[in-house]
Amino acid sequence: MAQAVRSFLTSGPGILLLILLILIAAVSGASILLIHDVTHPARQQTGFDPADLSVRVEEVEFEAADGVPLSGWFVRGRPGWPAIILCHDLGSSRLDLLATAVPLSRKGYALLMFDFRGHGMSGGGGSTLGISERLDIIGAIDHLKERDDINAERFGVWGIGQGAYAAALAALEREEVEVLALDSIYPDVATQLDRLIGDRLPSALHRVVPLVRLFYNPYLSFSMKRFAIGELIAALADRNLLFIAVARTPERFREQQALHGAVPDDPAGEIGFIEMEASGVTGLYGDERKAYDEMIVSFFSRSLRRSGARSALKAVQP
Repeated sequence: MAQAVRSFLTSGPGILLLILLILIAAVSGASILLIHDVTHPARQQTGFDPADLSVRVEEVEFEAADGVPLSGWFVRGRPGWPAIILCHDLGSSRLDLLATAVPLSRKGYALLMFDFRGHGMSGGGGSTLGISERLDIIGAIDHLKERDDINAERFGVWGIGQGAYAAALAALEREEVEVLALDSIYPDVATQLDRLIGDRLPSALHRVVPLVRLFYNPYLSFSMKRFAIGELIAALADRNLLFIAVARTPERFREQQALHGAVPDDPAGEIGFIEMEASGVTGLYGDERKAYDEMIVSFFSRSLRRSGARSALKAVQP
């Protein structure tokens, strides 16, 4: 038997089979490394003092819905007002949310900024680009509902990229999330992984991305289609939604237009679509930062009022 195997492996067909197996192993290994690189960004440590921006915060620790320990900052608002949860992008941290937190705090809203799992000072390792992170937001909601100084029946969420995707998924599970500002949300995790992996490859190798895609579900241990926001977002028609898109990123702009168009009209909630010069994903500086922050504050001021029934979002201008 052993002699027959050796004879086959040294024959033409045997050598071809060995080459094929080596190629399969190489492609598999390279694919896993690429996915790991994308989903395990370097942690951004929180070394900045919020007091430098005149924001007084409380250090808070809580658990995601699946028990992952999370770290964050709570900013007190006017007693009895709703709270807004601020959610950062992949590879970022709560630190990057502070600039917009300042004007929201001045309006009287309580705020919770936290590091997603695998980011900043929180526990866990790696990202699922919003799928598991939705459990972090649900944990944040449950943590806030233990407080007696906020309106714990109504919440707003502002999310960027991964934070926007996780926010939409969390809202599908928690109806008390009434208002969502979704900056650069993508239609599904596979689409975003394709984009991020393509960014790491030279243009000549972009054709291998569909091969790498075969490993997404096994690596993440999820059926990503089950959590595809593009298929689910119509269920949020009764909430107040704001899609924030940047025209200078045409592919992402079209994705967000399609998501906006997929939400049917519903008298219980209205949606807005704002085209900005820049966003939390592309980077914000100077006048662009000011225009963005004014737009976010205006949106929540209109749609997340202190009390009463859900308010309709009539118009939001940056």
